[in-house]
Amino acid sequence: MKRTTTRRTFFGGAAVLAAPLAATAAVASDDVAARLAALEDANAIRALLQDWAQRGEHAANVRRVTLDADAVIAVAANGTATVRVPCTVETATPIDGDETPVAMARLQGDGVVRRSERRVLASTFFKRNGIWNLEQTELHA
Repeated sequence: MKRTTTRRTFFGGAAVLAAPLAATAAVASDDVAARLAALEDANAIRALLQDWAQRGEHAANVRRVTLDADAVIAVAANGTATVRVPCTVETATPIDGDETPVAMARLQGDGVVRRSERRVLASTFFKRNGIWNLEQTELHA
């Protein structure tokens, strides 16, 4: 029995070979969509942290918090996230006492001991209605 190859049989075989490739492309597009969503979440969280650092609503003696670029962001499936980011914290502690030099320093707008320290900012976030919100921040030594 002689078997002849025609254009129709060639394209029929190509369809059989193309089906697994189409399934792989669908899985790859789902993976890209998940990676894009994770990247958007990380960028939104970074923006919230930068906004918090620039607003200056910190502890009593903390004057400024400067965040490093290498934040570790862990996003959970339940819509929460934890972040640990190294940072530089600048503090200004008022000088105690009523001595004349201390009083003079206060009158000149100084009278504080300034210090810069390396710390780690630990934060928690939650996502509500598709928007990330800052829940809690703590500075660790």
